[in-house]
Amino acid sequence: MNLDKKNFIKALITIVAVCIIYKYWGNVIKCVCILIDAFNPLIIGAAIAYVVNIIMRFYEDKVLYKIEKNKRTLSIIMSYGSIILVLVVVLVIIVPELKSCIEVLVKSIPSSFDVIQNKLDKLNVVMEDVSFDKVDWEQVINKIISWGTKGVGNTVETVIGYVSSIVSIVMNFAMGFIFSIYILIDKERLKRQILKLMDTYLNEKLNHKIIYTLKILDNSFHNFIVGQTIEAVILGVLCISGMLIFGFPYAVMIGVFIGCTALIPIAGAYIGGAVGAIMIFTESPFKAVMFVVFLVILQQLESQLIYPKVVGSSIGLPGIWVFAAVIIGGSLFGIMGILVGIPLFSAIYQIIVNDVNKKGEKKSE
Repeated sequence: MNLDKKNFIKALITIVAVCIIYKYWGNVIKCVCILIDAFNPLIIGAAIAYVVNIIMRFYEDKVLYKIEKNKRTLSIIMSYGSIILVLVVVLVIIVPELKSCIEVLVKSIPSSFDVIQNKLDKLNVVMEDVSFDKVDWEQVINKIISWGTKGVGNTVETVIGYVSSIVSIVMNFAMGFIFSIYILIDKERLKRQILKLMDTYLNEKLNHKIIYTLKILDNSFHNFIVGQTIEAVILGVLCISGMLIFGFPYAVMIGVFIGCTALIPIAGAYIGGAVGAIMIFTESPFKAVMFVVFLVILQQLESQLIYPKVVGSSIGLPGIWVFAAVIIGGSLFGIMGILVGIPLFSAIYQIIVNDVNKKGEKKSE
């Protein structure tokens, strides 16, 4: 690269920018966090719109393909209606059986208290010989009052913090939901506007790279969402069937719950299984152990036979990199990191493979 005046100015600006960012890194992070918080409803809305758009495209292309007038409006209503219907069905299945499980737990609490009371009675015999004459009860009471007052203050602050966080989350999702509807209604126009801006302000080479990367990302996330949903449904159905065959209690509820948690790759089914084992334990500890054995075997069969065929092949990511994506994404951003990590790794993997193959073809020529 020739170090002319233009390149020298670019290099100087880059160096100055890097120095400023390095010096004020803490402030930069704060500014980024503030921007993310400000755009949070829009980010949530875009994510909702992306998922709903998969269902909406199915309705437009497969169900409402003969309708011309108000097709978009009908498909949006049907898409959101389908999601709400699934959530209602899941809640109707889970809540009643969860309620009965809680009732069993509540009934078992008195017997547990009896055991604790017996232990305390035995301890009381030992404590009878202990003398409390030398204890400064005034000081003890003052400490208890001080601790209680402080605890109440902290509790109030904690409650207010939780309430404000919940309100903020609800508001963000509400605004995101509304924004997602606007995106779905005008998605073609938004696409044209974005492409026009890119054509105007970016050179052709960079523009091509961005579009190419976005297409791979879209394909990866689309296949992952569809594949993971199908895999979760299959696992839930197999779990319900197996539990009914072996006579486990709460079969439908636990199967549906495991199917829902299976939307979280690899670890999700085990999370649902842990909750299911606790519920079965309230009726029969032996059945709870047998359920854990059943779920481990089912999960191994699913991970070896179903997951690679349904999800692995759809995202084109080898198993070792799926596992790496789960570990890295989960450690950085929790459950959301797992959900985003796998399709993101898949897209990066596909870009690298395409680039390596392209360079290999050039060298062979």
